[in-house]
Formats: sequence, C-alpha cells, structure tokens
Amino acid sequence: MSSEQRRNNRAEMAAVSAFWHWWSAEGATALTAAVTTGNYGDLPDTIGAMVKAIHPGLSWETGQGIRSRHQLCVSGAGDPVLRVLAERWRRAGPAPTPMWEFTAARQRQPGMLAVTLEVPGQWVNLGLARVSVTLDEDRALAKTRVYHPAFTHLSPAYRHQVSCLLLDWLLGEDDVQRWIGTITAAGTEPSDSLPASDLPGIIDAMASRHAYPGWILQEAGTDPGPRSVVSALRPARWIDHPLLDLHTAIRVSYPRTRNDGQPDHDALTDLHRLEEDLTAALGPRGMLVATETSNGRRILHYYTDSEDQNGRDTIDRFTGTWPDVEVVHTDDPGWTLINSFA
Repeated sequence: MSSEQRRNNRAEMAAVSAFWHWWSAEGATALTAAVTTGNYGDLPDTIGAMVKAIHPGLSWETGQGIRSRHQLCVSGAGDPVLRVLAERWRRAGPAPTPMWEFTAARQRQPGMLAVTLEVPGQWVNLGLARVSVTLDEDRALAKTRVYHPAFTHLSPAYRHQVSCLLLDWLLGEDDVQRWIGTITAAGTEPSDSLPASDLPGIIDAMASRHAYPGWILQEAGTDPGPRSVVSALRPARWIDHPLLDLHTAIRVSYPRTRNDGQPDHDALTDLHRLEEDLTAALGPRGMLVATETSNGRRILHYYTDSEDQNGRDTIDRFTGTWPDVEVVHTDDPGWTLINSFA
C-alpha cells in the first residue's frame, strides 16, 4: 500500500469515527425525532456532508428496518471500492437498537412497487415495470432486461437509473451483486417479460440451488501446448467477503512435471501441502479462491483484507520459507482478477 493510500485510508476512517461520534452525541436523537415528526430541517444536509466526508461517492438513505423500527443505510451503489468503505462504516458503528439498525447496502423494499417515482419530465409507476430473465446456471448469474412503458419518454441514462433502483429495491443491493450478471433497460417490451414482482422468487430459487460454493476443475488451455488446469471456487462472490479486497498471486514453480506439463505425484503432494499449510496459517484472515496449474508453475489466488497487515504479512512470511516462489499483491475490490474462471 502506497503512502498516499495510507493517508486516504486514515482520512476516511477519521471521517467514519467523526460520523459515529456525532451519532452518539446527537445524531440518533435528531434523526429519530425527524422520522417521527416528518420535520427534517437541515438534518439531511448535515448527514449528507458527513457521509460525503468519508467519500464523495457514498450516499445515504433511511427506510423501514428489518429487526429495528428504522434503518440507516450508507451505500456505494454497487461500486466494490465504495462497498468496502460502507462496510467499514457499518462495522465501526454501534449495535442495533430497537429504533435503529445500520446497513452498508440497500435492502429489499418490495413495497416500492407501489411507489411512483418522479424522474425529470416523467412520472414512473414502478408497479408497471416488467422484467425478462435469462439464467446462466453454470455461473449462477441472471441476465435481466427491465421494461417500463415510461421508458419511451426517458433518456437511456434515466432508463438505466430506474432499472438499477428497481432491482436494488426488489432484491437488495448485495443480491444484485451476487446474482445479477447484466442489467439492460429495454426500449420495447420483451416477448418473455414477467411482472417485476416475480423477480425475487426467480432469483431466490437460483440462489438456493447455489447456496454452497464448491470447487470446479476445468481445462483452461488450448491445443497445441501444455495443459492448463484451473481449480476455482464457484460461485466466488466478492460481495460475500466485502473486506477481502487485496488479491495475492503466489506463483510456485515445480521442477518435476509429466509430459503434459502438469505436476507429477511428488510435486503435486508438495503443492497440496503448501496450499493447505498456508490456508491454515491465514485462518479467517483470508481465503483461497482459485489455482492455475500449467507447464511447471502453479498460481494460487488468495484474497485478504488490505487494512489487516497481518494477513499480508502471514503470506509473505510463510512463502518466504519456500524456494522458487514469487508473490504479487494487488488491490482488487470486486475480485476482477479472477473473473475469467470464477
């Protein structure tokens, strides 16, 4: 992590601490009074300024709570970098109370289908929205097309904005990240469209079929040439581990190979021992999500928390005892570096 990143992180966490200090001193009382009476005064500006001090890309909103009466949400609108910040904000906060709970992403609000949104120059009754859904069971993702009669009069940007908001309210922001591969705002109604209210049931059914990630083995190379074998956790979702934002590629050379470039029995035993010992040493500080093996080299893909120096140090200290090992750390919230096989 560069010195500039450390300064930014310190500034962000100082802003998080300032927010929760204000909340404990006066914010909880003020916002409770506001949601009770409907008289907010300049409170939205105050909260907005404090959230923007954490990061300008963050937004906030209140809503009906799940376990508490009300909910205060700070959201990064699906941006993995901002989701990390929102999660750190939430974890730094107090425990829920009967009045308030805190979330780092928009939660499901199916009642929003009864709401009419005001979009510049147009009113959008969300209850008229339709969706088309194509499931990719191999990757446990859904392609969605959203249609609304009002889209005829909206610009592409506003169509997309309404579509994303609708899915956030129907599924919750995190489940959109988990299960929705693409969101397209359709200019005409798809022939296979369904009421938008059907979407949560479709996605929940797919989620139940993929509730427990498992390891898959696949060939990644092409003929001619050495075999390339990938073992990957699937589905591997960064949103299930939002603070694990540091990718570490551990490149291990193995000298004993078969004719196809894969490790022989002794080399494979050594590689498995390294993997198991390192994973055990890391414990809950990190996780292995994939391996690539080809032509005398295996790459182990780990993720740890960039703010937890012990995770990175554990990897560096452990691998430093092994010959022919190269370690590369890369900031990667969103796990983009493993998209091709996870």
